[in-house]
Amino acid sequence: MNEAIATALTVFRESPELDDESVFRALVDRGVERSLAARIVEFLPIAYCRVLLVKSGVRFSNSFARAGSPLRMQSFSCEPVWIPFLAYAESEIRDGEASREILTVAGRSAEFQAINQMLNKGAELKNLALTPISLPWPESGPEQ
Repeated sequence: MNEAIATALTVFRESPELDDESVFRALVDRGVERSLAARIVEFLPIAYCRVLLVKSGVRFSNSFARAGSPLRMQSFSCEPVWIPFLAYAESEIRDGEASREILTVAGRSAEFQAINQMLNKGAELKNLALTPISLPWPESGPEQ
């Protein structure tokens, strides 16, 4: 798992212009199994965002849904990759990884982008409460 995460971080950081599907394809091309590559693209930026802002006062939802089944809410904690992704992000921040490197990954998160938009409109972090996130891909990742 850590090897796949490290591979993803390299792709995220060396090619920040890539969209999610391109990152997914790059990970698969580098030998990461399809379903893990999809989970990395979806959840790793969210984990980095949340670890980065853990002491900010932002209240994050513990749930997410897939666009194809918006009424079926799932808990982040039930996703097997969630805890390892949080732990990896925490270790990078604790070990002093450059903030630019952390922001490159966290900034890919829709939550980070929404928070940034609200801050630009005058909101304060301590007053923000986010709704559950909607993930656009089916569990298997993007279509072939």
